[in-house]
This record gives sequence, structure tokens and C-alpha cells, in this order.
Amino acid sequence: MKTLVEPIKKGLQKSLRLLWMLIKIIVPVSCLVAILDYYGFVELIAGFFTPAMALFGLPGEATIALLFSFLVNFYAALGVIATLDLSSQQITVLAVMIGICHELPVETVICSYTGLRIPVSAALRLFTALSAGLILNLIYNLILGGG
Repeated sequence: MKTLVEPIKKGLQKSLRLLWMLIKIIVPVSCLVAILDYYGFVELIAGFFTPAMALFGLPGEATIALLFSFLVNFYAALGVIATLDLSSQQITVLAVMIGICHELPVETVICSYTGLRIPVSAALRLFTALSAGLILNLIYNLILGGG
């Protein structure tokens, strides 16, 4: 019995540390987005990006989630996504784009160690994410009938 208690204890401790780390990122980002929304900045940003985001079947507000994921990390994007009212189709398209092109500042530097230049790496990942989002949205709309 003693051999079972120790791994469970360590697992719970690690889980609680991870949970605390996620809370420290997601809660402040969600609050920031709520404040930006309260003062009309989300609507302003959404209005500006709505035509471009429509290509992906996303509302303009999704731009904020993409920017947070591209420049910060997945968890910051989750904090934003939690404040948005998105369909399963929209969440899927957004998740694919985020999965391809997250944490650009960090990961482009990492890719540079392989010999790939930073601007090329960033452009390639952005192009791939945008192309995948566009293609996935087209698949949803043409084959599956959308939303």
C-alpha cells in the first residue's frame, strides 16, 4: 500500500502545480479581455478584423485569441477563447491554426538552430496556419454544410 501512496502523492503535487500555473495565466488573460470588452476595445478590434476572419469562418474577436497564441502561448489563447461564444466548427478551425502557429517568438528562435532563418520560419508557420484555417473552413462549408 505504501508503494502506491507515494506516486499518487507526487502526481497530485505535480497536478496542483500545473493547475496553479494555468490559473496564473488564464485568469488574468480572461480578466484583461473582459476589461477590454467592457471599454469597447474588443468590439473595435473585432470590427477591424471581421472581414479577414470571415475567410476562416471566425468572428473578428477570434483575432485576439490568435494574437495571444502567436505571441504568448496556448494558455493565454485559452483565456481568450473562454470569453468567446464559438461554435464547435469555429473552435476546431481556431485550434488548428493555434496548433500550427503558436509562440512564434520562442519557436522561431528554436527553429533557427536547424539553419532555418527566423523570418522564413515565422512566415512559413503563419502561412501554414492561415492556409490550414482557410482549407478547414472550406471543408466544413462545402462538404459538411458548415456550423
